[in-house]
Amino acid sequence: MPVYLSFLICALSGGACHVTIPVERPFVGISACQMQGMVMMPQWQQQHPGWTIRRVRCSIGNRPHDEEAA
Repeated sequence: MPVYLSFLICALSGGACHVTIPVERPFVGISACQMQGMVMMPQWQQQHPGWTIRRVRCSIGNRPHDEEAA
């Protein structure tokens, strides 16, 4: 089963939070997703200075949708 990485990101200015998928391709296993998430998180943060990552998630199965967080 494919495993997809997603970040819950929030604007530092106090704006809304939403889910973003930093890579389109799925990972082969949950541990590969988790390891890559930890590697990609600081890189993504450096490239998007107006945002903060609140959650890193590896989802098994269907690709999660970019969505607003409640």
